[in-house]
Amino acid sequence: MSTFSDDFDFSLLSGCYLEMVCFGVRVTRFDFSRPQTFAGVSPYKVSFCVEAGLKYQIDDVIGQREFNDSSTSAPLLDFLLMDVKSVDEIETNTLQITFCTGAKIIIESNVTNGYESYSIYLDSGDVIVV
Repeated sequence: MSTFSDDFDFSLLSGCYLEMVCFGVRVTRFDFSRPQTFAGVSPYKVSFCVEAGLKYQIDDVIGQREFNDSSTSAPLLDFLLMDVKSVDEIETNTLQITFCTGAKIIIESNVTNGYESYSIYLDSGDVIVV
């Protein structure tokens, strides 16, 4: 598990919207994209694969994804096509993605178990493992 470098670009989702949410065994994947500007130009894409804590807030609904309870995954579908407003580190290695509607996804780092909490797959092809 690593920490963010001092020059980590927290604007990595600037101009992006949430394109896809995928659910798997002990993982939640978020695919973000920027609208394609010209035909033939590949769209900018960033993915987050979350294996640790994942919380969300939509209007007055606050929840947490529990891998053994599929009903806690359904609210994440409401984030689809929402535009990202900002990405902030609210605690060490804990990211908060805020959307234009005020809805939030909080991706938590689990420093106690010594395993990866989440991975960020950047458009450049680089992978950041936290």
